[in-house]
Amino acid sequence: MLNFQPKTGSVVYCDYKGFVAPEMVKKRPVIVVSKHKHNSKLLTVVPISTTEPTTILEYHIEMDSKFCLLHLSGKKSWVKCDMINVVSLDRLNLVRDKNSGLRHAPNVGHIFLIRIKEAIRKVHGL
Repeated sequence: MLNFQPKTGSVVYCDYKGFVAPEMVKKRPVIVVSKHKHNSKLLTVVPISTTEPTTILEYHIEMDSKFCLLHLSGKKSWVKCDMINVVSLDRLNLVRDKNSGLRHAPNVGHIFLIRIKEAIRKVHGL
């Protein structure tokens, strides 16, 4: 569990335990899209999945393979911007660095975050 709000664009792990399928229902990496304006214990996140969408739509964004190799499973991964959630810091943990074993919150970068936010707007008609 985190006791601080990671920066926007950070990748952390979220435990979706207690959600109900077809919602996300297991631990998975997520990207922090925004911090809550009035509650420091809440963040808005989008999940990352290694399951390629059956039909790739405008709100499915493929992750950079180099980023996946360095910070995630190494597998081809997709950001699923149609599955946006507001979650508690209590559900979140840092990513473990494969080489050092240290925990951290790698950042996807400003340009990629803009793409994510544009995809969220499209899927939700904003």
